[in-house]
Amino acid sequence: MTAAASTKRRIAIAVSGIVALALLASPLPTAAASAATAAAPMAAKSHPTKSVSKATTKAATKATAARTQAAAAVAAADYSSIFATQQPALTNSGWATCAAAITWSVDTGGLSADEAAAQIANLTWAFDQWTPASGLAFQYTGTESLAYDDAAFSLKPANGSAMQSRHVYLAFVADGDSARLGGGTVGLGSPSQVWPSTKEIITGAAVFRTDHVKQANAREDKSLYMHELGHVLGLAHASETSNIMYPVVSDHTDLGAGDVNGVRSMNKPCKAAA
Repeated sequence: MTAAASTKRRIAIAVSGIVALALLASPLPTAAASAATAAAPMAAKSHPTKSVSKATTKAATKATAARTQAAAAVAAADYSSIFATQQPALTNSGWATCAAAITWSVDTGGLSADEAAAQIANLTWAFDQWTPASGLAFQYTGTESLAYDDAAFSLKPANGSAMQSRHVYLAFVADGDSARLGGGTVGLGSPSQVWPSTKEIITGAAVFRTDHVKQANAREDKSLYMHELGHVLGLAHASETSNIMYPVVSDHTDLGAGDVNGVRSMNKPCKAAA
């Protein structure tokens, strides 16, 4: 499946079937975790206090520092391409770091005017967090009506106009209108078109479950948006909870070292867009 060629007659691959989801974290601890927490103070009281030598304390401090450094190294290397498993030929595709901003628009159908304004502000904030990390600039161009194809996971202008290049399409979708959204799945995101010769992503899309964003607080919405935008930028899920690409989103709103290293490693020079 292909999209229209550019003036140089290059063909952009329309990405189909590559989509990554965000899961909602449970707000309550498990019964086992609760029991362990409750038992901890009693267990601590059952042990007498012992004196510890300075040498032992120093050794323990060094061991703790070593573990911290090792954990930081693991988190920093905790990233991969969204294409790695399903379309390996496109692995490490990324956006070009041109001076011109990547534009984005959003379909706010299903939200009230006040809700739409709040979520556009949250989305703008989320894009802004990725700017210093990625070296990419983003610019909001307004709301527009978009047609969502759940089976193919695609967002296109509802009026039939051509998709813009270097553009991200976003929409709020009711879970009843999507077989992909529902249960714990509250967002989906992916690149939409890629130049295969240069591995440059030129369009992306993300959708968010309407009922979730209405019920969640601002930090939770921002966390979701940052996560799905990471997929749009080419990142797959991460394994470390310190990275925003960890698949269970809550109210975490800080990019991790793996997020930053990942998006920077996948960016393409602007000449790729020429």
